Amino acid sequence: MIALDHRVVQGKDVPLDPGRIPEFTDIITADPHLTDILSRLPIFADSELPIMLTGEPGTGKELVAMAIFALGPARRRTCQRLNCASLTESLASSELFGHVRGAFTGADHARPGKFRLAHGGSLFLDEVGELPLAIQPKLLRAVEQGEIEPVGGDAAVKVDVRLVAASNQDLPRLIAQGRFRQDLYDRLAVLAIHLPPLRERPADILSLAGHFARETARRYGRDLSLRFSGAARRRLQKHAWPGNVRELKNVVTRAVLFGAGSLIREEDLTFNPYPSFPPQSSRATGEGTPALRPSAVQLKELLDSEGGNVSALSRRLQVCSKTIYRWLRTYHIDLMGIREVAVV
Repeated sequence: MIALDHRVVQGKDVPLDPGRIPEFTDIITADPHLTDILSRLPIFADSELPIMLTGEPGTGKELVAMAIFALGPARRRTCQRLNCASLTESLASSELFGHVRGAFTGADHARPGKFRLAHGGSLFLDEVGELPLAIQPKLLRAVEQGEIEPVGGDAAVKVDVRLVAASNQDLPRLIAQGRFRQDLYDRLAVLAIHLPPLRERPADILSLAGHFARETARRYGRDLSLRFSGAARRRLQKHAWPGNVRELKNVVTRAVLFGAGSLIREEDLTFNPYPSFPPQSSRATGEGTPALRPSAVQLKELLDSEGGNVSALSRRLQVCSKTIYRWLRTYHIDLMGIREVAVV
């Protein structure tokens, strides 16, 4: 999540109407670079070209995608979303392109898939860098020719979709490793937006902290006159924020819920620790070379800190997503339960 005070961009060449962009009520920033990016969103939104959003986990890629759709033509404002991080090859085909009845065991009913559901509107593909390599040519065909073929089908189906993709990975590196197609990247990144991490936006830290403190206080009936002590403010500004805005929100939320009185002190700020074990290179985590595994408690705490986002944790630990899913199965951890708690 990002936040941006819409008043900052009122004087730009492309004025923004906050009444038309409800998503911008949660966008607060005074950072010149981010403000410039956001002031140009109406231009991006008016185009039918694919957009690629990149940036670290927690920098607000999904929020920006939703703002782009809200700014676009009325017919494009309905949006389908799909997170590619946990999709196997067979599941990805069905989720994206649908399947016909009887296409495979258990396919008792036809399924339209995200592209057909988004026909005439917009589709947001999150963590597109995780898409299985075998599916990428099919996505390329959908982007280039506006055609898909459902699993088990024998005829192409025309689709008209405005596509925005996002990734927190280094896609050029994935291309060099043969894990992502260059031609698909070129088609998805016709228009590209890179969102800066919070550590490059130091002026926003305290503004965002105050916003999250008030938001949490209102939600849970805490003192609305909450303020941060000088030591707490300095601690917030000193932290590197590897989890970006999402991490800041978690830290402030805990401080409001478990602090006492109207003053948030430095000791009220608790930061989820990084694992004490050495991170592994993603190339060293194949099936034959298991990564050093955290304990069940550590894994749950790490997933909690990332809001249940496996792809974000994969980047943080420098292991592949499949390794984390294997750990989850080993410990019988309910990933959906963690995600549901993160949303509440």
